[in-house]
Amino acid sequence: MNHKTKINYFSHAGFICFFLCSTLFIGCSAPEKRYKKERLTLVYRQQSSFDAEIKKLRLEHPIKISAEQTTNHLLSLHYEELSLLGKKKYIFSSNDVLEIASLITKALNRIKPNKILHYEIETSSGKTKGTIFRVKRNINWRFETINGINFSNTGFSGFKGSSWQLLPKNGQLFHKEHTVLGNDQKKNWIIANLDLPVQSKRGLNLGLLKKISKKSPAPQSPKQKLPTNLPISEKGEFEKRLQFLKGLRDKKLIDDDEYKNKKIELLSQFP
Repeated sequence: MNHKTKINYFSHAGFICFFLCSTLFIGCSAPEKRYKKERLTLVYRQQSSFDAEIKKLRLEHPIKISAEQTTNHLLSLHYEELSLLGKKKYIFSSNDVLEIASLITKALNRIKPNKILHYEIETSSGKTKGTIFRVKRNINWRFETINGINFSNTGFSGFKGSSWQLLPKNGQLFHKEHTVLGNDQKKNWIIANLDLPVQSKRGLNLGLLKKISKKSPAPQSPKQKLPTNLPISEKGEFEKRLQFLKGLRDKKLIDDDEYKNKKIELLSQFP
């Protein structure tokens, strides 16, 4: 093997090694970090991993949003089934909202500029999943699945039941994609003002809270004392939940009776 042949040989060998290493590196990229608590799973996903319509957006992250604002958004989200006997429904139950609002708030507060928050919540009817992000000062709710039923624009019944579409309320609009044929409304994608008008108290309705309170021990006196002998970690969690309830009451998302009943339930969890 002469000198020139050796150079060509090593050049080709080096290229092959580089190609193999690059392929292995791409194939073994770090998995997405998933945060799971009870029924909720949260994942920060790269904006570049989504379709072209998402890739071109200018995200405004992190999102400064309070737990009360998040709660109001979750309570406001509606959809309708597109079957002959389809109904209009809330996307999240009151229990869903109470369980996930503070976690989603924290995730949005900490989201990085090039990330999009993906969430999944297990419900009794199936999985609800979608993405949340902010563009042009508005918060975007883009749903993939509601109660185990994937979004479909056809309006025909699917394998697991009818398809569905979102129902924009006050302060909410469908996202529109500009095409050569005009504006195409994305009926699984809602854009809403961050400071959404308070629209509903149903999520923490008194009837449901009464059912919950029946399972909880009755208070010993009208002025039930707050627990004082909790470990530091539990005490912090208790105070956080109590402040959250107070915030809902102050924002008039729940009334005084609802607040008292929910406080009784909270006290029963921290004896």
